[in-house]
Amino acid sequence: MATRASMDELMADATEKIEAAKTELDRTDRMGYDVDEQYTQAQMGLEKLEQRIDKLMDSANHQQKDQLHRLHLQVSQYLQDMILDHQKLH
Repeated sequence: MATRASMDELMADATEKIEAAKTELDRTDRMGYDVDEQYTQAQMGLEKLEQRIDKLMDSANHQQKDQLHRLHLQVSQYLQDMILDHQKLH
């Protein structure tokens, strides 16, 4: 079973990374900026978060797996949006 501390840490990190991705997506959508270092860092942060979710899923109990699955769906959506925006801008 994943520890409560590891789940709490992941959830806090996820909130931070998702907010960074939202900010970059909003800025890029409104201003039409080219993808810059901050955008790339936000995208890489989400990709690393996906890897952490996958690792934690192996040791999670049923309730934690459900929570991790919902988080995975949210992170995947932002990642897809960022990839599509990147393709649209280039």
